[in-house]
Amino acid sequence: MFQQSVDRARGTAKSDLWLFIWLIVGFFTIGTAVVYLEKLFSSTIPRYVFIGLALCALYLIYRLRLVGYRYTIFYKEAEPVYDPRFDDMIMHEDYQYPVGTLVFERIVSAKGTILLTVDRSDIVALTAPGEAAPAGEIAHTADYSCTKSDRAHTLFFRKNGELCSLLFAPDEEFLCCYKEMLENAASPAEPVKEGGEE
Repeated sequence: MFQQSVDRARGTAKSDLWLFIWLIVGFFTIGTAVVYLEKLFSSTIPRYVFIGLALCALYLIYRLRLVGYRYTIFYKEAEPVYDPRFDDMIMHEDYQYPVGTLVFERIVSAKGTILLTVDRSDIVALTAPGEAAPAGEIAHTADYSCTKSDRAHTLFFRKNGELCSLLFAPDEEFLCCYKEMLENAASPAEPVKEGGEE
């Protein structure tokens, strides 16, 4: 299983730290200016302007940084890993979806709401930005990319017999997992022969 999260701000831990520092500095700087303006004009209007700016900033942070999408691909069977606590190989993951499933979620902070699941057998094509779409009329389109449509990949799949498309923004690791999922489907492992047969 592999998961990738995207948001409109394309934030990282480092950018989050800088955002936090700038918010603190901005809050105290603007607060000082508000107090000065209130005394200068003997009015509370600067206070209401400050509250309005603070609410706008919070909304922008919510929309650009806290709301995004998470893509999950179950591309191979779960494997046991060595756990030194037990000095043994332990299965830590128990997949809730079969291998070959793609799950798309809308996330607010860390909480996700599942929007769509696509089975490998329903996938028609995955195209990179600028590549031609497969033939057929598209019944439904969704955008879970957090980027411009001309920079997004497009997943074409069938749902209830209709051709649908989905814009999303997979990274290189996700695309490698997708390729591995398709290769595993195209060449399933040969069954183990019993009784020492040649």
